[in-house]
Amino acid sequence: MRKISLGIILIGLTVLNLKANASSKIDNEKVFIDSLQKKVVDPVCKMKIKSTGAKNNHYKKVTYYFCSESCRQKFIAEPEKYIKE
Repeated sequence: MRKISLGIILIGLTVLNLKANASSKIDNEKVFIDSLQKKVVDPVCKMKIKSTGAKNNHYKKVTYYFCSESCRQKFIAEPEKYIKE
């Protein structure tokens, strides 16, 4: 009984660890989204933000999301500085 309980706990911890480190791409865009939090990373300040309602800008057919208008304006001025191909 103890071995079964320990096995279940280990499997649960492994699943939680995998979910915490998971990320995916959406619609072939270079916007990485945390699969659990539904958050994106601002390319300027690297802050994690919710994609819904976030300020965004399209550059070379890719949508980038920003935490503030200030970060968005910095990106618009020098997009190549903030993106990695």
